[in-house]
Amino acid sequence: FTGEPATSSLRRRCVWAACAALVLVCCVVAALAWLRATSAIVLEKVTLAEVGEDPLATCNDGSPGFFYWAPASTPSHSWLVLLGWGGWCWDAPTCEQRWPEMTSSTVYADRMTAKVGGILANSSFHRMYVPQCSSDAWMGDIGGNESTAGVNWRGARIVRAILRHLVARRGLADGDTLVFGGLSAGSRGAMVHLDTLKSEGLVPKGVRLLGYLDSPYYVEMPAFENHSDIKYSTVLQTKQTVVSMRNEAILRGNGVCDLPEAWHCAFGEFRLQVLRTPFLLVASQYDGYGLLTAEGADIGPARCFPDPQCSYYAYAHRFAMVTRHALLNLSRSARPSVGIYSTTCYNHAQSLEPTFTRETVGGVSRADALDRALRALDSDDIAMPRVIDTSCSGFNCGPHCMADLDPSCGCRDEPVRKTSTS
Repeated sequence: FTGEPATSSLRRRCVWAACAALVLVCCVVAALAWLRATSAIVLEKVTLAEVGEDPLATCNDGSPGFFYWAPASTPSHSWLVLLGWGGWCWDAPTCEQRWPEMTSSTVYADRMTAKVGGILANSSFHRMYVPQCSSDAWMGDIGGNESTAGVNWRGARIVRAILRHLVARRGLADGDTLVFGGLSAGSRGAMVHLDTLKSEGLVPKGVRLLGYLDSPYYVEMPAFENHSDIKYSTVLQTKQTVVSMRNEAILRGNGVCDLPEAWHCAFGEFRLQVLRTPFLLVASQYDGYGLLTAEGADIGPARCFPDPQCSYYAYAHRFAMVTRHALLNLSRSARPSVGIYSTTCYNHAQSLEPTFTRETVGGVSRADALDRALRALDSDDIAMPRVIDTSCSGFNCGPHCMADLDPSCGCRDEPVRKTSTS
């Protein structure tokens, strides 16, 4: 017995009860957050034939286009549509060399598991991931009986079909927020279509629309060691697809892209300068795909560039400096609705990977940049992110780069930096 008044004792018991309740709530919240972070996110496969969409929206082999779908975990007005990676082909021989996963929907499983930490693991969004099976970076709409190559390129038609489905069957409506983008070839396709989604009636005009373009940034570069074959040149490939796919109308989007040459409308260095819809560009200065295309070789966990390695590193450095300079110019000249996120890491199209949340520039991850871009979409008081790493100059030199590279590789005073674990 302390001799304290009854009211004081009651007050103390109430305080303790409130503290206990608060601790319990915090524990529950933390547990739920942990479960969300570690539980598998499964997306279900849906073919366009199953849902009665356009029968001509097909893969190269004529099988129906398709997507993977997962609804948000709670009622949501936020949507994410990502077009998949996979390069392209520009004539019959290059199309014949492609893997079945890039030309047909029949080889894909009924379910897809999103990686923890990747963009598809964010269950606050309704999510649609669309693997590429049309080999045209989503820019073609011509049948095999029409194209001179005899190839069925219908990627643009698939894009239109999945968006119509999203509105008619899934409920995308005025006032909702749609992040429309892609990875690698998918980001180039999203770049081409972004400004036409509303004008062509594919999404309601009242939707808040943000482009998320992960690795579309092709740049013009001199050839590596005088390589002249089209397989080493993104410029020549882009020019040839315009001829083979006869897709100038798609690239120009009924006049929204009035650049001097049609192929410029499919080439990141040029098209991004004239995009009108707000977007976030993600581009590595040492882009792995761009360098692999130009050099014909890459580096990995147990693989170095061919000897002599120094010529490969020298070209990669020039490539990075051209990319950095172009991105800085874009940042200076772009409208306020343009966001940029650029690392000095050797990688490409990482948004499905844990890298999306873990790899950083100045403490900012891709996920952080996307979150800021979405907040900027809703508020004039918040600026779009402009994160361009200029802190170092060297292959994979960023202090938080996570590329898994063989540390025995390198050139003289420029060894490959060890992988970050942060």
